[in-house]
Amino acid sequence: MIGVLGGMGPQAGIDLASKIVANTIATCDQDHIPTLLFGDPLVPDRTAFLFGKTDVNPAEIMARSVKNMAAAGARIIGIACNTAHSPPIFDVFRQEIRRDCPQITVLHLIEETMRGILFHYPSVKRVGILSTTATYKFRLYDDLLVKNDLIPIRPRDMERLGQAIFDPINGIKACSSPVSPAAIQWVEEAVDSVVKQGAEAVILGCTELPLALPQATQAGIPLIDPSTFLARALIHAAAPDRLAPWRVA
Repeated sequence: MIGVLGGMGPQAGIDLASKIVANTIATCDQDHIPTLLFGDPLVPDRTAFLFGKTDVNPAEIMARSVKNMAAAGARIIGIACNTAHSPPIFDVFRQEIRRDCPQITVLHLIEETMRGILFHYPSVKRVGILSTTATYKFRLYDDLLVKNDLIPIRPRDMERLGQAIFDPINGIKACSSPVSPAAIQWVEEAVDSVVKQGAEAVILGCTELPLALPQATQAGIPLIDPSTFLARALIHAAAPDRLAPWRVA
């Protein structure tokens, strides 16, 4: 059974679960892979913890949720949140899961995205990154890109991108289904910013950003959706014969 830890935000977990279905070879209900979506919106804010606004590490509640998922039969786990993979959170979480649930395999969203970029976009050298400020601070994508001889590019107006995610009225966390026109515009502006700096592909490095830009490209530039790569990795780990051929959709 695949397990999806969601709730960070809630729509992002649903989106990841939907992409597992979309990337599975199936002709009937019974062909799909058993999947458990555990949406836990009580996981403390990841960015707030990483910037010292709270001392409550989200890792504790994340681990508790995954233990509940393990008790329900989940064995291959994906976390629908980029920022939760920051080492101060993810390393603590992973240590607890390895100790208490050795039967569980947790896939790493950022690493799976990097593998997907290298395999499916081998000619790309300059990669734009859109993300939360915490994901930028801990260089979750930057360091992996540099390690693989790729050049990371960030938008010039990061405050505007943060607004697209966190604004209490128009941000994606406040208005995710559908995403507000204002948030879509702010995300599009961030894409334009990195493209003008030479980005040949753009990582939507917050699991809520693909909700604003679900299309495969923007102005002819590939939009990299980490949730799609994670969904495909989860399928491959659970039932490799069910993984649908790669397609840009």
